[in-house]
Amino acid sequence: MKFSGGVVTLTYLSQVISDNPTIDDFWSLERCVSLAARSEPQGQGSPLMFDVEPEFRTTPRKWDLILTAAYERGMRAR
Repeated sequence: MKFSGGVVTLTYLSQVISDNPTIDDFWSLERCVSLAARSEPQGQGSPLMFDVEPEFRTTPRKWDLILTAAYERGMRAR
């Protein structure tokens, strides 16, 4: 959750995908998720919300765990 002027906002996977139209496979998405976490304001510990499922041929079975780990790595790298 991001706090923006007292309003709580969340980071959605669909927003990460729409903000990066050049994503062409799951592993590119993983990198973009990590970058999105790094761009979060310092001190905000918002989780990544999975409102869509990635529809790439390269999407692994446990895609949600992989993207969660990438997001958390990005949060730690800030």
